[in-house]
Amino acid sequence: MFKKKQKVQNNHADVNQTSAPRVTFTQSIVHYYKKEHLLASITILTSILGVVAAVLSPLLVNQMTKGIMLDAVPAMRDNITGYWGGEWWLYIIINVALLLINMIAMFTSQYAGFLLSKRIEISLRERALETLVKEDVSYYSDKKIGEILTKIISDTQIVGDQAYQTPTTIIRASLTVLGSFVMMFIFNWKISFIVLAAMILIMVTLLSSFNLIRKRGTAVRATITDINGVVTDRINNVRLIKSSGTEAREIKGFDEIHKRYFSINKPFAKVTAMMVTVLFGGVNALQLITIAASAGFYHSGDAAATFYATTFASISLAEGLLVGAIMQTLMTTVNLANATVATGRIFDTINATSILDPHYDGQGIQIEAVAGDIIFKDVEFEYPEKPGRVILPTFNFTFHEGKSYAIVGETGAGKSTISKLLLRYYDPTKGDVYINGDINLKDVNLSSYLAHVGYVEQEPQILYGDVFENIKYGKFDASEEEVIAAAKKADLHNLVMSWPDKYQTVLGERGMLLSGGQKQRLVIARMFLKDPELLILDEATSSLDNIVEQEIQTELNKLMKDRTTVSIAHRLSTIKGVDQIIVLGANGAGIVQQGTFEELKNTPGQFQRLYKAGLMD
Repeated sequence: MFKKKQKVQNNHADVNQTSAPRVTFTQSIVHYYKKEHLLASITILTSILGVVAAVLSPLLVNQMTKGIMLDAVPAMRDNITGYWGGEWWLYIIINVALLLINMIAMFTSQYAGFLLSKRIEISLRERALETLVKEDVSYYSDKKIGEILTKIISDTQIVGDQAYQTPTTIIRASLTVLGSFVMMFIFNWKISFIVLAAMILIMVTLLSSFNLIRKRGTAVRATITDINGVVTDRINNVRLIKSSGTEAREIKGFDEIHKRYFSINKPFAKVTAMMVTVLFGGVNALQLITIAASAGFYHSGDAAATFYATTFASISLAEGLLVGAIMQTLMTTVNLANATVATGRIFDTINATSILDPHYDGQGIQIEAVAGDIIFKDVEFEYPEKPGRVILPTFNFTFHEGKSYAIVGETGAGKSTISKLLLRYYDPTKGDVYINGDINLKDVNLSSYLAHVGYVEQEPQILYGDVFENIKYGKFDASEEEVIAAAKKADLHNLVMSWPDKYQTVLGERGMLLSGGQKQRLVIARMFLKDPELLILDEATSSLDNIVEQEIQTELNKLMKDRTTVSIAHRLSTIKGVDQIIVLGANGAGIVQQGTFEELKNTPGQFQRLYKAGLMD
């Protein structure tokens, strides 16, 4: 139940659906309490010890007041029953000792429980992150980063906190209620019976609202997730907002989404307010019922004097513990509802299945090198997010080792799809891709294969970190000297050395401090360091101006030398020097031409039309 199962699905309509049964909050607690049995045992046992110490207090107060009355009014000796004997001050000392025990137990329970909650939170977050990192690209096609962050950060924190607080609160509250009633029945069973009936009515009313709280909480959490998604998206695209002058529109959008958030919170607030009203009304009612019952049973005579002098204070003290337990129950009900919702959302992420089986954890064929031909055999592809729309029709082609290829065609012809299949972002809908001549890409350990593949795309991927960290990504054991050598090959070294912190310069999120050309140079340096056998260039220079593009292309030409290279391109400078050009036709026509630049330029057909139309300039 708690172990994520990777599952290969050939039916693209079932992409990323959660096949495992939904894990409940209770099941999650049981699992982690077994796993962290030492901390869990300390937390629970010290909680029980604290409750026992607290519940015994009214009994000791009862004995103390009886002892005091016997000393002060000897004539009441016949009316005072149930006294254990001894000096009354001894009960005060014992009561103080129980208070100290309660405080020590509370500290230990809180400390151990906090550690327990953090371990649960960290474990859930790591498991969710492991799933997210291993998920295929299609998983992210319809999700906002902010939504994912809410589940990973906020929901795991809620579950971690409540995994400690809810069980211990229930244990403490239950034992306190039980112990308080036992004490009250010992003191006076008639009054206690009336209080018990009122208590049951209050608890039934509170617990019956749990489902309402849970349902309202689900809607609230969904809205918070949506808000986080919108905020994260807008922050990531702040340059677009600033360049478009749409600040006012975005502010209005934030206002609208928060109005919706407020309206969804109103029913939640109504249910919560109702519970609080019932709680405080019930607490006041309990106190009034106790006073009224006491007045009804003991309103005159020596029995009344003895009751109010020796027993009433003890009943009131036990009732105070009872009220505290009711308050804890209310908070637990609300928190339990939130934790139940959060648990479901987290395990939806953890148990999400993938359409790919990347053979992680040492499984699959280990690739020591990408050596040999790469073969596309009867390959067809349609995106699993958009089933029914064929992007790449039957495609048969062999990329020979050490040769360079350029794939050209109009927008939507399937050029980038080929690079995604080579990277195994997706598997073909039909057919297979073979590497090293005869190894099906579906059967390899994906990490071992990608260790020998380099990828340079139109939007360079820059991590938040310094220059060293970014260039080393993919070859983490590289030395600083190797990093610097790679930067020199990419003509990046002089630029880096001009910065105050040089290679320790933190580049900012997504490399916001770098220009487009500088980002590409950094990625090229990363490729020089990695030294892959297969290089994939996906319109790597299309977003650059002509001068920078020429400079970057010079570095790319160095990188392409003596290695299998597949370029997705539309500029002449990118394709002129390759060994072979593959031309894809529009509207899913597949390969319509093959040849060198000079051959295709002078041959009537799709490439010549692109060339003459200026689409290859």
